[in-house]
Amino acid sequence: MDRRDALKLMGTSLAAIAMAGIAPRTHAAILKDRAAEKKRLVFFFTATGNSLFIAKNLSDNPLSIPQELKKTDLVYEADEIGFVFPDYAASAPMIVREFIQKATFKAPYIFSVITFGNAAVNVCEWWDKFASEQGVKQQYINSILMVDNYLPVFDMNQQMSIDKHVDENLAKILEDLGAHKQYIQHGEMGFFNEEGLKRMQDQHFSMTADRLMDLKEDRCVQCMTCANVCPHRNFSLADGKLKFAGKCEYCLACIQNCPQKALVLKSAWEGRPGERNPEARYRNPNISLNEIIRSNRQ
Repeated sequence: MDRRDALKLMGTSLAAIAMAGIAPRTHAAILKDRAAEKKRLVFFFTATGNSLFIAKNLSDNPLSIPQELKKTDLVYEADEIGFVFPDYAASAPMIVREFIQKATFKAPYIFSVITFGNAAVNVCEWWDKFASEQGVKQQYINSILMVDNYLPVFDMNQQMSIDKHVDENLAKILEDLGAHKQYIQHGEMGFFNEEGLKRMQDQHFSMTADRLMDLKEDRCVQCMTCANVCPHRNFSLADGKLKFAGKCEYCLACIQNCPQKALVLKSAWEGRPGERNPEARYRNPNISLNEIIRSNRQ
């Protein structure tokens, strides 16, 4: 059996384990053995932990994109390089785009895993085209269904009650990557159309912090969790009050991770249709708040 067949067999074993209901992460030793054979760099961006959970299953030491962007030397070389990030309106978060545009990546096998919660649409094909334009040619791009943390549309309690088969789908991706599969997922527009998707993208990527949210001052204890999870330093204390302003990633890390639920989407706070459930918040159960802070804190 050659090395590639052996890696494929490992992925198949992981798939069988996941089907039995055992999380792939419990077999970190397999990943460590594989990492000892080759150098794999995995970069991620996360707001509520979904993408970090996937990244931790792909590498024992995944690298935060917001933290990497602080460095001056952005040249990376490895046997494998991977990117993990959430699908934002059928495209990539702006901070991920910035990283791809600024950095240089050298590897014979480059891959991406994109987390989504409702419809992936054509995000993989979009990302393939965008990255290629920056000189990053990828051999594998796939998406994985997880809890949808987009508060304007989804009730977090309802989302958390749905079995999205993350373990089984992740095991298949691990198998693919172990075998160095060549694959770019083909997307379908589904109930979206080009005009509606463009409107959604324009709204999402032009967002500012003051447009997005309001503060329930009677709940705020000035713990500054919002500041610590924000990748753009949009939060501060001034005159004894919490202030927020600046270009917003619209990642919702601040609202989702506020322990007092003091931050709310502005539309919901003003009584207009907005959040489905302002009392429900989400963070991936496998990821701690401190991990998100370490990933994003500026």
